[in-house]
Amino acid sequence: MTESSTTATSDGESRTTVLSPGIVESRNQTNRTQISAEIKDFLAGTTNGGWGIIALMKSEFRTFFTIWMFITRLPSPSWVDLHPGYLMMGMSYFPIAGSVLGLMYAIVFDFVNVSLDLPSSIAASFLVSMGLYMTGCFHEDGLADSADGLGGGWSKSQILKIMTDSRVGTFGCAALGMFLLIKVQLLGALGASHWQLYECSGAGPAIIVSQTVARLSAPYLIRTRDYIAEVGPKSPFYVFMVEAKYLVSWGRLVIATSFSLALACVMYGPIVSMALITVVLFVAHLMGNKGDYLLGGVMGDFLGSTICVCEIAALTFISARSGIIATYLSICDEFDGQGFQLSNVYANSSIRATFHFVLLSLALKGWLTFVGPPDMYDREENKEDKDTTSDSKDKDN
Repeated sequence: MTESSTTATSDGESRTTVLSPGIVESRNQTNRTQISAEIKDFLAGTTNGGWGIIALMKSEFRTFFTIWMFITRLPSPSWVDLHPGYLMMGMSYFPIAGSVLGLMYAIVFDFVNVSLDLPSSIAASFLVSMGLYMTGCFHEDGLADSADGLGGGWSKSQILKIMTDSRVGTFGCAALGMFLLIKVQLLGALGASHWQLYECSGAGPAIIVSQTVARLSAPYLIRTRDYIAEVGPKSPFYVFMVEAKYLVSWGRLVIATSFSLALACVMYGPIVSMALITVVLFVAHLMGNKGDYLLGGVMGDFLGSTICVCEIAALTFISARSGIIATYLSICDEFDGQGFQLSNVYANSSIRATFHFVLLSLALKGWLTFVGPPDMYDREENKEDKDTTSDSKDKDN
């Protein structure tokens, strides 16, 4: 059993932590001046290795293995470290690293499902368990922290404080449990893998593609949103990433998108792959809007939660693409030249269910807009005013 140590917080509250104070902060410590100088070199288009094909290849190898070491438990070459400059540059390799992981997961799924002749749901459970071990629950940790913060926080400062707490609350447990349950169910429903160019099916191809396209959301959000400084035990390292985010250039984002699209196209053909990339980027965009509103940008845990959400969106789209096409064709057939008729809506069960879902979404959106709580920025201002008033009273006393 891990020995725990008890520390006292500034307000007198006693809490138990697994790690002693300063342990997390001591990891990845580096000279900030040195890092800032290297980031400036990156922005200027130079590296310590100089110019040329050899220097460029060495830089890109280091960039890829930095990402590989960052998101997996597997070791990287000894000359690779978690330098935030290379880490940000390597965000374009997130989908590539995801495809490698997805391939390993698919091999495990096919072995359990085909060689051991176990049901697809059992094989999916082994697949997900392997993924949790291989990545060290990296993105899942971000999902749990983000769910706790967004679910339990009232103002921006409260959300950030909860997200940086190492303990997992009710919202985090619920989000993590539902994520794993839905993922296993979707993969189990996809069934045995079928490998054929442009016409793949089953859980094997789906896990490779979903692991790839879901990680496209990270470079997309870093490129298009502000990266906010993190607080807590990991802040001495992540604070450098605020400066280094500009290394995720549009060119690198195009490379990441092109790779994701090409891999999906090989598996499912051009039409399905383009629709899949559109769905993932749309979900990432909505998550980015939420991050802008609640946090003022994106941060590591929020990016991890977005990857989890995009992975579920990708698996759902892959699993339901036949139903989506059938519903779309039904709508086109029913309303072609006839206009909107309520009788047509309720005559077709698929259209009826879609119509009810759209009505529910619009009703909830309207309710939250007109009856919901004060704007996030108003909440933050009210909290600051209350804190100022409380401090003034304490000084008077």
